Amino acid sequence: MNLTKTLIQPFCFLVVVAYSASALTEENVNITRDAKSGGKLIVDVDFGTIEVAPGDNDKVVVNASRKITASSKEKEAEYFASAPITVTSDGTTVTVRARRGKDWDEDGQVCNDARYSVHVPSTFDAELKTQGGPITTTNLTGKVMAHTDGGDMKFSLVHGPIKANTDGGEIEVSGCEGKIELETSGGRIETNGGSGTLRATTAGGTVKVENFSGDANVESAGGQLALANVRGKLEAETAGGFISAKLPSPVAGDVRLETAAGAIEVIVPNDAALTIDAQTGVGSVHSDLPVASRTRGDSDGIRGTINGGGKSLRLKSGAGAIVIKARGDSAQQRPLMQRAQLYSRERTCASSRKMPNE
Repeated sequence: MNLTKTLIQPFCFLVVVAYSASALTEENVNITRDAKSGGKLIVDVDFGTIEVAPGDNDKVVVNASRKITASSKEKEAEYFASAPITVTSDGTTVTVRARRGKDWDEDGQVCNDARYSVHVPSTFDAELKTQGGPITTTNLTGKVMAHTDGGDMKFSLVHGPIKANTDGGEIEVSGCEGKIELETSGGRIETNGGSGTLRATTAGGTVKVENFSGDANVESAGGQLALANVRGKLEAETAGGFISAKLPSPVAGDVRLETAAGAIEVIVPNDAALTIDAQTGVGSVHSDLPVASRTRGDSDGIRGTINGGGKSLRLKSGAGAIVIKARGDSAQQRPLMQRAQLYSRERTCASSRKMPNE
């Protein structure tokens, strides 16, 4: 183990003003442990960025850097003593841990920062947890579980199941394969490419899914949904926002899109064989493609078939227009936000037409 500590003078005016005797203590650690392909990495830390990527196939290499500023050098030394960085091996599992003891007194602590960069064999599971900071994993084959109390998460070219959640941050996924479960308490979710199954849930933010091969289930408590070329069953729901979906050719699975308050726009191939059920509480429902066996319910809507019927296309809006467009419509080239605003104005007009004493 190579461990160095450096004491640096106060580095920002706020610290100097609040603590005239404060200092920044920095700790850098480099530790290597033998490992075999197919093992598992556990990272469990108080705070800081976690980055995991492939390295040598027979080693786990941990590079860690921590900084803390407190009211005195003694307080900083107390912290490092109470929460040492430890790297242990237990069979096929390598654990990196840095957790402060229960007796640590945070009085006077004003700033901390850390980064844990870990290289593992390319086939390796990872269980990652930080109480504050982003998490990044790339080019790994194995099961990945990740949690941060506050930070963004990025996963790219991960081959294996992913279960990730953040209490406050964005999640980005690209080119990943397997069962993918993503959850954020407040932030955007964006995926591009990949295959398997996808479940993406946000308590408040936009969800964007593009070019995914497999079933997808998407939920937002209040945000727009942008979905394109999902080759599988697609279910998407938002408590309040515009939904845009571009279906692949051929349409691979049944589709259900629902918003409590917002428009829905679906772009379909001209030759798509679909069975339609599109209903809105307030607004219009329109299809560019001819709908056969068409019936109308109590509310504004369309039920019927396109090109003889086939995969189910169920669309429901509590208050908003529903439009089924044929591919090649120039309107779909407009930015998502601009299209949402156009449908929002149409919803307002439709609502005013339904006012009593008309």
